Amino acid sequence: MKRGIARFPHEVEEHLQIQVPAITKRHLGIRAAETREPIRVVVLRALQAYGVPVPLDAISDRRKKRPS
Repeated sequence: MKRGIARFPHEVEEHLQIQVPAITKRHLGIRAAETREPIRVVVLRALQAYGVPVPLDAISDRRKKRPS
């Protein structure tokens, strides 16, 4: 969903940039490779597991699907 074009407040996406230790980023990359999901999805799942409300439709791979 593009920023500003939303029917409900939870559909608006905001940009968030953080700095993490290199080892943390490395492990996020490993987990993303293992699950074949982008780091964004891995982080959103972790936030949800921590108890932060995350809309279910936000936890999806937005990359284009390639034919198998």
